[in-house]
Amino acid sequence: MNINWQVQNMTRDLSNGFVITVAWGCTASQDSASAFYGGTTVYTQESDNFIPYEDLTEQTVLGWVYTALGDQKAEIEATLTAKVEKQLHPTTANGMPWSQA
Repeated sequence: MNINWQVQNMTRDLSNGFVITVAWGCTASQDSASAFYGGTTVYTQESDNFIPYEDLTEQTVLGWVYTALGDQKAEIEATLTAKVEKQLHPTTANGMPWSQA
């Protein structure tokens, strides 16, 4: 299973460069099956750990997201993994036997 977290957008205060919100997404995929979940995390300004906007990396910002999510990170990944597994190994099907071509 491939789990991929991405920062999709950020909002920052132009007067001081503090990041205010981070829009993020997580995709789980295997073969041709995939599932996506996204959200937005709001931050308060902490000058002790300030990193200038132009020096931020996606890994740094994802670290903030992971910290903010806490245990939810693992829950999101488990939910997406289960959705992909269900696509790969369905337990139900739709249709009618008389309309099979």
